[in-house]
Amino acid sequence: MKKMLFALALVGLAWAEPHRHHDFKDVPHWVEAFEEKSRDAWQKPQEVVDWLELSPGQVVADLGAASGYFSRPMAQKVGPAGWVFAIEVEPGFFPPLHQLAAKAGIHNVATVLASFDDPHLPDESTDLVFICDTLHHIEGRPAYYEKLKRALKPHGRIAVVDFFPERDIPVGPKKSERLSVEQVTKEFEDAGLEVSSNLTLLPYQYIILGQKK
Repeated sequence: MKKMLFALALVGLAWAEPHRHHDFKDVPHWVEAFEEKSRDAWQKPQEVVDWLELSPGQVVADLGAASGYFSRPMAQKVGPAGWVFAIEVEPGFFPPLHQLAAKAGIHNVATVLASFDDPHLPDESTDLVFICDTLHHIEGRPAYYEKLKRALKPHGRIAVVDFFPERDIPVGPKKSERLSVEQVTKEFEDAGLEVSSNLTLLPYQYIILGQKK
C-alpha cells in the first residue's frame, strides 16, 4: 500500500511541475504500484464507472491514465464501438498500458501524449473527461478547463475523483495539497459547467461532475 501511494504522489508531481521531468525509467515498478489490488477496496473502479453511466459507443478521455487502471473498465463499458483516450505526460506508461488492456481482451484504448498544460484532445471529440487523483496537481486550472471544454461534445462531462481534505484518511496526499468539494465546485461553476456530485460512493474521495451547457 505504501509503495502504491508513493507512486501516486510522484505521478501527481510530474503533472504539477512542468519544468521538472520525473524519472519513470523503472516502469514495471510503477505499474505494479498502480495495479496493486489493495487499491480496489477504496478506489472501487467498477462502482465508479457504473455510476458514471457511460453508454456504448461513447468516447472517454482518461486524464493521467498511467497503467490504465480506470481506462480498462471504462473501455469495457463503452464497448467496441466506443473509445478511451488514455492521456499521459509520461510515454513510458504506454507499452504496459496496452499490454494490460490486450491481456484483458480490450482493444479500444488509444494513448495520447499530453503536455503539462494541454491534454491534446481534438475539439468536440469526447463525451467524458475523467480525472482521478490528478486534478489537485494541475496548475493553471482555469485555462486548462477551457481546453477540456473545447474537447467535449455538446453536453459532454468532466468527472473529478479526488480526496476529501478535511478527513483523516490513510491514503492520498497531505491535507494541504487536497482540493475541497467546495473549491472544485466553484472552479467548475466559474468555468461555466453545470455541477453535480456524489459524496458517499467512495470512503476517502468525492466525485464531482461538470457538464457542458
